Amino acid sequence: MRGGGKKKSEKMREAQRRSGAPSSGEGSLPRRAARVLEERAEEIVRDYERRLERAQSLLLGGGEPSRAGLREQARGLLRLAAEELRGREGPGRRVEEEISHNREAAREPLSHPPDESFRAGLELSKAALERVMEELDLSGEPPGEVLRLSLGVQEAIMDHTARAAMVSYVDYLLAKLTEVQAEERRRLSRELHDRLAHSMALVAQSLELHEALAASDPAAARQRLRRAAEAARRSVEAARHLARELRGSEASQGLETALRNLLEATVPPEVRTKLSFAGDEGHMPDHVRDQLYMILREGIRNAVAHSGTEVLVLEVEVGPEEVRAAVTDHGRGFDASSGAEGVGLSSMRERAQLLRGDFRLLATPGEGTRVEVRIPLGRK
Repeated sequence: MRGGGKKKSEKMREAQRRSGAPSSGEGSLPRRAARVLEERAEEIVRDYERRLERAQSLLLGGGEPSRAGLREQARGLLRLAAEELRGREGPGRRVEEEISHNREAAREPLSHPPDESFRAGLELSKAALERVMEELDLSGEPPGEVLRLSLGVQEAIMDHTARAAMVSYVDYLLAKLTEVQAEERRRLSRELHDRLAHSMALVAQSLELHEALAASDPAAARQRLRRAAEAARRSVEAARHLARELRGSEASQGLETALRNLLEATVPPEVRTKLSFAGDEGHMPDHVRDQLYMILREGIRNAVAHSGTEVLVLEVEVGPEEVRAAVTDHGRGFDASSGAEGVGLSSMRERAQLLRGDFRLLATPGEGTRVEVRIPLGRK
């Protein structure tokens, strides 16, 4: 970024030299434009916000807190653009500093993909250029100089917009990753408590009763010993079951293999399962494959825990441009129009959105539930 900023400053100084304007003071065209960006910043920001409203920008979806953050970011971008137009760009921030600054300016990291921020940056550039053109008398300026000024203003704003958008989105993804890891740790804790700790406690209790009854009631003592042995076997099986599930969560050996392991580890034997897998996994980047696995894993868990189904169908179709997947059960279903979503469904939807994908829930009381996900692979 520092090298890029130096080149832009040199380009602005070259524009000043060609126009014959002085390189100091406020008489040069770029410096006059910088003064407009500073003095008319609030008017530019208001125009920018109106443009976002007309475009129905997703960045306004968070209400007044989001608007306040966007206004503050716009003011900062205009200040940076003015500095560049004067050829006085300071040293670029490190990524860690950008993330910290973005949190302070925007109140929260951007949850929208960077392209939405780029479109907003273009609207800010248009608002700034219109104000510059209105305030400055450019009638006597050579067309080439006016064009260079326009490009300079737009480049200065868009360069910092791009950096802020990417850093903010990375910040958002890191926050989501931390949240997902915390939820996975909580899940493992629940699994260990529910499956393993209970059985081991029963082993200990049965052995204590065996010892207490050994002299007074040998038959009852033997029965307690048998219970301890059975509980110990269940504990071993629970540990193996959990280990298989953890191994299955590693999709690095292939999504199809991981899904088969998952079905074997998590679906009770009385539930019939069918896995339909088509296409070449090589089309999927590693991060898409891993996130898709976690989406489908949550769908399978929900079906097993809540549907009461006797049949569970898992479908995956991988193409060069997108991957589609679905989990279908024929259980009790529910009223999807109620709008109520548990943590599991919400996490599936969020993961799909992080991948720029679509998530769809279809459910009817008494007829079962189907969740569908589509993720673009960016190969067009």
